[in-house]
Amino acid sequence: MAIIGKVFKQPVEVQDYDIDFSEWLASVADLAPGPATNNNLTVFAPTGITLMSYTLASGIVKLWVSGGSDNGIYKLVVTLTSVGGRIKQVELQIKVKDT
Repeated sequence: MAIIGKVFKQPVEVQDYDIDFSEWLASVADLAPGPATNNNLTVFAPTGITLMSYTLASGIVKLWVSGGSDNGIYKLVVTLTSVGGRIKQVELQIKVKDT
């Protein structure tokens, strides 16, 4: 699984993060257009950090995240499945630091 990015946030912050799947989607050309559904997008967030919501639009997955403990490191796993059954999975690593 590929770690596509490492980001930092403070425990009180609510942040949004974008993951761009548009190039991959263009290359497989079989994901139906429209909003994400439970059938083609899943996001896992570990205990300790809150995944508030996520959406898929124009090949961009937007994650809204809050919380986390000082010095905690959390890996969010995003899995996108095409209509044809192709699967792309990436990780976003969030380090929480109270400064």
